[in-house]
Amino acid sequence: CSNGRVVNKGRQIMSKILITGAKSGLGKAMREKLEEQGHEILNYDISDGHDVRNINPLMGNYHVDVLINNAGVNLIDWLENFEEDMWDKVMDTNAKGIYLMTKMLLPTLIKNKGTVLNIVSNASHMPMTCSLAYNASKGAAHIMTLQLARELTKKHGITVFGIAPNKLSGTGMSDSIDEQVVKTRGWTKEYAQEYQLNGLLAGEETPPERLAEFVAFLLQSKEHHKYLTGCILPYGA
Repeated sequence: CSNGRVVNKGRQIMSKILITGAKSGLGKAMREKLEEQGHEILNYDISDGHDVRNINPLMGNYHVDVLINNAGVNLIDWLENFEEDMWDKVMDTNAKGIYLMTKMLLPTLIKNKGTVLNIVSNASHMPMTCSLAYNASKGAAHIMTLQLARELTKKHGITVFGIAPNKLSGTGMSDSIDEQVVKTRGWTKEYAQEYQLNGLLAGEETPPERLAEFVAFLLQSKEHHKYLTGCILPYGA
């Protein structure tokens, strides 16, 4: 289990894990892999800024060992066309969501000496054109991960780390990005795909199932990830 607790005869007690945005894409892949391992998974859907601002305050009463802040959105447009409500939706979901979810679950995370995993993005250090709010939100997620580790690990024994994936294949967000890029830049779909693949060292986008397997390994045991606190792991290049 993520906290290394055992009962009689060495049988491990698996973790209770809350994942934001576990209905589709990477969140769904992680949920399925973690359920296969015997973890109990809770899904909390924060798909836009409105959902974030209405997070249930009773969440502080939940029993949770691991929080995975995974929910994210991206709205693509040139700066001159990018409206304030678009900025708010992206920042609220991708950055404010981490702050609110972690704060709400802090009592149970302290009690269980739990783990916070933030799904960041390589956009936090490799900004994409026409994605001002997304880049800013992931930059915020990156630095919040580092800061929360400094604040929560020594004081409360909570492990905080992040994973920064490249563009994932076959997810709703990836499909949305492809559509928005074609519309915004006036490219064909074929040229947009070629442009994307040319920048990837592996020559292909990252399958969410592979990243989910990696996450499942890390969360098998606290010993697999406790020394990652304060780290952001790149995944895919």
